[in-house]
This record gives sequence, structure tokens and C-alpha cells, in this order.
Amino acid sequence: MHGLVRQPRVWLVLAAISALMGMVGPFETFELPLGPRLAYWTVVVISTGALGTLVTLVLMPLLPPRVPALAAAGLGGLISGAPIGLLVWFINNLAFGPQDEGMSLGALVAYCIPIAALVTTMGHLLGNAVATAAKAQPTIAPRPALLDRLPLPQRGRLLHLAVNDHYVDVATDKGTTLVLLRLSDAIRETAPVAGLQVHRSHWVALDAVRRTTRLAGKSVLELENGTIVPISRGYLAQAKAAGLVT
Repeated sequence: MHGLVRQPRVWLVLAAISALMGMVGPFETFELPLGPRLAYWTVVVISTGALGTLVTLVLMPLLPPRVPALAAAGLGGLISGAPIGLLVWFINNLAFGPQDEGMSLGALVAYCIPIAALVTTMGHLLGNAVATAAKAQPTIAPRPALLDRLPLPQRGRLLHLAVNDHYVDVATDKGTTLVLLRLSDAIRETAPVAGLQVHRSHWVALDAVRRTTRLAGKSVLELENGTIVPISRGYLAQAKAAGLVT
């Protein structure tokens, strides 16, 4: 219940239903002035919604697991219909006073039981539809902040960073761009790409490494774009830990 109360969309739905009922004025409430009519239906919608939700939340865990969720939601509405009818009868007596010509408690309960069952069933179906639609939305993985420094045509998958005087050569699968930045700062902006600094002047993305070989007796990395990157002795242990060197 606390979680529902903290959701703005719940209050938006309740406000929309209250406004709709207040404008339509069902059950002979249209005879009331607009202001009192809106106030009456706001109280009825919020209080009965809270009571119906509470009864359903208490009931659902008590049902056997084999009971389908849709049937459980409908059953929760049926059971909550009686206390909701009693609540509406109480609100009517407070708002209008005891009236011989008003709807009896039995009639209110008879109306509220099927309405509550319909509301809880439709709420369950709509909730499932929203959840399914949310799951169907493709998730967009966060991209490295470093890419925002590159021209649009070069914003691709990060492969390699290399120091070039006071600049850094940023290589992606779409080309190379020179960026005025320290290597250490550029490396910080590569997250969440998995990579490793293998030399004081070089950083590589792990998935860009095609193979490890030796050149002039020293271990080097060959990247997918053909670039050869040296591994310095000071970074050899990290390269071994990452599986780049055996």
C-alpha cells in the first residue's frame, strides 16, 4: 500500500476516475452542483479504491498457488464488494443524511460486488499489459562518455586509445579521432567498456584484441583493426590476469 501511495500515476488514475464520475454523475448524483458532486466522487473513488486494494492484497497470499492470478484478482473484487458497499452507504449517510428514498445497504452491496470484481479483474489485465509492453521495449546499454567528444561519424565501438603528444588518438570501429585530453582522463570516460591499460601510452578494449603475439622478443597485441599495441613490462601482470598474455 505504501508503494502504491508513492506512485504518481496511481494518483493520476484516481484523479481521472474521480473527475469522470463527477462529470457524469451516475446513481442520481448529477442533481448535485458540480463542486459538491466532484468532491463526493473523489472521496468515494479514493476510499473505495484503497479498501478494495487492501482487501485484495490481504487475500491474494492466502489463496492456494494453483489459483490463477486473474481468478484471484476477480475473487478479491467479489469479496471486497461487501465492505465497499458498506463504506459507500456510510459515506452517503454522512454526505446526505439518512434518506428513506436513497439506495438501501443491500442494493449498494449488490451493485458494488460485481463492480469491484470487474475493476480488480480489469486492473490485473491492464497491469499485465503494461508489464509486457515494458519488457518488450529494447534496453539501451549506457555508452562511454568519451564518445560524446567525437564527431558523429566516428562514434562507434571503442577499440583503442593512444597518447599522441598532448592529445589522445581515440580509435573506434568507425575511425580515429584526435582528442585534447590526458590518457588517464580518457580511460575514465571509457566505462562501461571492459578494457585495460597495457602501456603508459596505450589502452585497449578487451573485445577488440584479435590475438597476442611477439614482436622483437616482446609481447604485443594485434587489434581487430590491424593496430599493433605493445605491452610494457610494468603492465604485463595485469595483461596476464586479463587473459591477454599466457
